[in-house]
Amino acid sequence: MFDTVVLKARPIHLDSEVLLSMKNCKSVTFLNKETGVLQTRYEIYDEKLSYIKYLDGSQTLSIQVSIPKLLYGNNVTLTTEHDIPSFFESVQQRIHQLFSIVIPHSEWSISRADICWNFQVGKNVGEYVRMLSKQKLAFKNTRSYNQDQTVEFSNKSSRIIFYDKQQQVQKEKASPELVEQSKGVLRLEIKPSNNDIKKFSPTKNAVELLDKAFFDYMMAKVLNEIEYPSTVSIMDLSWLTLLGFQVMNSMFEESVLRQIYTSSTYANRKNLVKKMTIPKGNCLEPLAINQ
Repeated sequence: MFDTVVLKARPIHLDSEVLLSMKNCKSVTFLNKETGVLQTRYEIYDEKLSYIKYLDGSQTLSIQVSIPKLLYGNNVTLTTEHDIPSFFESVQQRIHQLFSIVIPHSEWSISRADICWNFQVGKNVGEYVRMLSKQKLAFKNTRSYNQDQTVEFSNKSSRIIFYDKQQQVQKEKASPELVEQSKGVLRLEIKPSNNDIKKFSPTKNAVELLDKAFFDYMMAKVLNEIEYPSTVSIMDLSWLTLLGFQVMNSMFEESVLRQIYTSSTYANRKNLVKKMTIPKGNCLEPLAINQ
């Protein structure tokens, strides 16, 4: 359901000496252009919560973490709505371990929530990516890369990406178990715009947004935009030309056809018809969430 999220809470008071004494903590002091006051940004790379940032001026604590990686150690495994309470508990426990404070779940807001799903499409991952690369989604640019392994639809505020999950896992040199688990997976990841987030929760409350209702809303919005080409639309002109010749060949004698076509064209058509095969129709099933 969800992968990487960025949670924020404020006002949270953290002692600078405690922060600087922590392993993997970096600090930068800068002049806030709006207030004209010096403030310090602390960045901590944590083994469980990945990335933690604290701004002492606004007393804002931010964390960036992959929910499935925190719970399962990888992001191939999909989280479910039943995992969300465990996620909040894990975050609360880790924050308490690090800073000796307790932040209620309801205090967290969201600035980023990546929504994801694994579509098991077997050997058709490449076919889906190629089909999707020809799509145009509203107000988004289409870009394909990694040799038909990835297609991205994006603008300044949001991003939708489909890709071959097994190829990504192999590039990261993951375990054989994860490589096998990701076999045949077409991965969809959605980074919603700020407007989409606020439509669902005006205060961007994390408890309200990390919910199946928001997941269903964003998935439906994306999947309903995808068009699946009909068989006729994928037949090119050359194939239709040969089909027309074959129909005429079944209706008229050779002497008649030689009057219609030049000698070279007739010979060329006859030769190509022998090699002609019926083009594959659209065999790709519409992508759907099966829960």
